[in-house]
Amino acid sequence: MSGAEVTLKNIFKSWNESPALNDISLDVPAGKFTALLGPSGCGKSTALRIVSGLEEPTSGQVFIGGNDVTNIPPAARDIAMVFQSYALFPHLTVAENIVFGLRVRGLIRKERDEKLKATAQLLGLSELLDRRPSQLSGGQQQRVALGRAIVADKSIFLMDEPLSNLDAKLRAEMREEIRALQHRLGVTMLYVTHDQVEAVTMADQVVLMNHGRVEQVASPRVMYETPATLFAAKFIGTPPMVTFSPQLLSRSLTPSILQKSQDLTFGIRPESLALNDSGLINGTVGNVEYLGADTLIECKVGDEFLLCRAPGQTQLTEGAPINLAFNVKDLHVFNTASGQRTDKMLPEIEMALSS
Repeated sequence: MSGAEVTLKNIFKSWNESPALNDISLDVPAGKFTALLGPSGCGKSTALRIVSGLEEPTSGQVFIGGNDVTNIPPAARDIAMVFQSYALFPHLTVAENIVFGLRVRGLIRKERDEKLKATAQLLGLSELLDRRPSQLSGGQQQRVALGRAIVADKSIFLMDEPLSNLDAKLRAEMREEIRALQHRLGVTMLYVTHDQVEAVTMADQVVLMNHGRVEQVASPRVMYETPATLFAAKFIGTPPMVTFSPQLLSRSLTPSILQKSQDLTFGIRPESLALNDSGLINGTVGNVEYLGADTLIECKVGDEFLLCRAPGQTQLTEGAPINLAFNVKDLHVFNTASGQRTDKMLPEIEMALSS
């Protein structure tokens, strides 16, 4: 089994004149794990359903393996889909659920049994084949849904929030299993989630969406270290990036730089802020949240609030003075109005802060 490339070209989708997708163009590399990430209502599930053929775009084209499949039915698109609800037949056994599609296609019994055996071993379901879905845990039901997709021998797996019904511990386990499965099979996986932890830990490529548009397409590392927009900066990361006005650094920036920076927003990751008596940022301690290995410290500077991630043993009291330092190389700059990243002022800002 090997994956195929998926391409969306200028996809628009409207519901009663309300746009769900607004000019989406996207390349999903063959044999890689791509996550569609974003808040509820951003259009990620609609994009997935358009790839599957379950929805038709208002305009635009869908390509699979270089072939235009925009007007081709789902059954002819070489895809397997795993739904949030698992969509298992309650009256059928695990074995019957897994091979149901093969029976519909008329595959002979011997070949069905061979595929079932191999898939059950791969997913650890061999001892559960005679049970019905109601006798399974949520994780086991998810494996059955995956098994049904695997036996279909499709080159593309589409997964729509498949772990959202599981508890936190089981979600973490299933993330590892699905990622390992994708590696072993070499399929192209397009995975919809609103959970940035799922996207960052599983995907080769993250497609961050917002209001029917693509905010950024990048590897998890690049998206975290170099967010393209304010939305990306504040959506990726736990806790998210801290943003503040240039005025917060007015004592260190020249009047000319402050003037040129008035339309900008600065950003920095909480772990890049450090407690330091000679730090450039001076404020008072607000809320302190102890998390074991880490302590999150809120720093109030005028009317603005920054969040610093410090070692867990750090002990501070609310209202105490606090100084924060940071490496100027860790500073991010965005245009406030557009939200777009802009690096043109960074050299001047870095020079001023380093002097």
